[in-house]
Amino acid sequence: MLNALREKTQGLIGAALLVVLVVPFALWGISSYFGGGSRVYVARGHGLRITQAQFENALVHQRAALERAFGKNLNPALLTGRKFKKAVLKGLIDKTLLIHAAAKAGFVVNEDELGLEIRRIPAFRVKGRFSPSRYRELLAAQGFTVPGFERRVRALMLLNQVKAGLLASAFVPQQQIARAAELFGQKRSFAYVTLSPRRFSPRGPVSAAQISQYYAQHTKDFRLPQEVRVAYVVLSPRAVMRTMSHKVGMAALQKAYQRHIAQFTEPQQRLVRHIMIALPPDPSAQAVAQAKARLSALRAQIMHGASFAALARRYSADTASASKGGSLGFVTEADLSKALGKAAFALPVRQVSAPIVGQSGVHLLEVMAVRPAMVTPFAKARPALVRMVLRRRARRRLYHLSERLRNAAFEHPHSLAPAAARLGLKLHRSGWFTRAGGTGISALPQVVKAVFAPKVLAGRRNTHAITLGSDALLVAHVIGRKAARVEPLAAARPAVIRAVRATLARRRVKAEEASLMKALRKGASLAALARQRHLVLQVPAPTLAVAPGLPKALVTAVFRAPTPAAGHPIPGSAHLGDGRRAVFVLRQVVPGTVKNGSARYIKLARSLISDSGVETYLAYLKSLRERAHIHIRAQAL
Repeated sequence: MLNALREKTQGLIGAALLVVLVVPFALWGISSYFGGGSRVYVARGHGLRITQAQFENALVHQRAALERAFGKNLNPALLTGRKFKKAVLKGLIDKTLLIHAAAKAGFVVNEDELGLEIRRIPAFRVKGRFSPSRYRELLAAQGFTVPGFERRVRALMLLNQVKAGLLASAFVPQQQIARAAELFGQKRSFAYVTLSPRRFSPRGPVSAAQISQYYAQHTKDFRLPQEVRVAYVVLSPRAVMRTMSHKVGMAALQKAYQRHIAQFTEPQQRLVRHIMIALPPDPSAQAVAQAKARLSALRAQIMHGASFAALARRYSADTASASKGGSLGFVTEADLSKALGKAAFALPVRQVSAPIVGQSGVHLLEVMAVRPAMVTPFAKARPALVRMVLRRRARRRLYHLSERLRNAAFEHPHSLAPAAARLGLKLHRSGWFTRAGGTGISALPQVVKAVFAPKVLAGRRNTHAITLGSDALLVAHVIGRKAARVEPLAAARPAVIRAVRATLARRRVKAEEASLMKALRKGASLAALARQRHLVLQVPAPTLAVAPGLPKALVTAVFRAPTPAAGHPIPGSAHLGDGRRAVFVLRQVVPGTVKNGSARYIKLARSLISDSGVETYLAYLKSLRERAHIHIRAQAL
């Protein structure tokens, strides 16, 4: 299946890569596909090996991404449960199987495609241009090496090729589209009344017996979980810098400038355009010779006045650059594959190269302009150098202080005051929080887990040094606790009264619904019933299956009802949420009028084909999982 789809994916990768890069990379931790020290397997199967270390790495990436996305709105308890772990493992298994299948089917990402896609990532651009120094700095800040990051991007591009190919291969028969068009344009005429618990809520006082009975039967609803408060200290570069002198000598700045001169150097860039004749995987000598001959003929035309840009648009197999006259934009030598980079940066301006064999094809190159390498002067770089030296000093001091913090917390296990005084750290206090977490530091799962550990909670001891990010430590100590308890009836009384009233109201709503449905089935008029019972009758205009102004549950129920015979409306009901119910009568069904060939028909056809592609993709994933015969070690979840 994949072999048949390879040719369909080439032009679809560029547009979708950024989404594919950001979302799966953040959520599933693609870095866990490569390397990994532990050989304790969480999941095994044909073409599948996921170690404990890889799984834990994926969990860390997933948690970090969700915390960045939702911030304080995220419930920390969701990130530690079995359901969350199973979801992460399932995603990791799917991605691993897809990469393995893509590689086995011959999908490849060549160096030129990889370089182009990395240069297109906005995070690596400065003033609209790809910045190699920013690229390296951002990767280093996240703990990635350039080769390692490029392996990850290549894997994501392979995944995107598979997805794009499966989605592009979708097909829906015309008969199915025509039937959907008929149903899609269908309208239904109906009337309805809404039964709200508020209208049926008891008006008199709730008796003491009702309150006591409800409280006794629903005691678990009024249980308050165990709560704690902690004192804590945080050791971070920022905290360390507050205790340091901010004076930096000229010698230290000069030394840092020389040591990190590459970070202050913008390498030479060249505006390059190319024409590429594609080669098949493992090309024969004859195929290479034919491609060179075609490019030599094109080069001869250019030498005699033909437009390089026009020939690139017509003949280049690189569709991403062909539409721009073959332009790759301003690039550094490192942006291109080794052969192309060496040739492009040895080529004089406005001269066309001889045919050059690359990994994915044969190329003609032309350099349009040159931006010389630029070194930021020392004076301009000085503020950044000061920060760099101070951060390095803080990190070096942090390394030594971290051991002192661990020792102080261990030597005085029942208080953090000695550790805070010894290291000059501020002693903070949290608010009350439960095992589900709270705000501030209590929103961090690793903090909650450490605080509620039995030795810390029962033994009234300091926690171990908890890692926050890559260069900060936190130690906490429980200073207050509230045991799990049932809220007394006196305190819970207002909530119990509201619950009793809501329960009685819901019962009355259901009774009224049953009464209305019984009368309608006997032939009564909904309009007459609404007048008798002081209900508001609503008669919307003939409605499509998608009706933004009406409750979705009501419209769904109406369109599930059978077609009524003339003069015999069909009664029905729907649950609208929050205890509200709707009772309706379906009066008429108006057939759809979406005409074949209309804009609406074409849009519907595209939507059905897209849905079919998604179903194909999911079915393919399911087949991969079935063929892999996956065994999951339950203890790891």
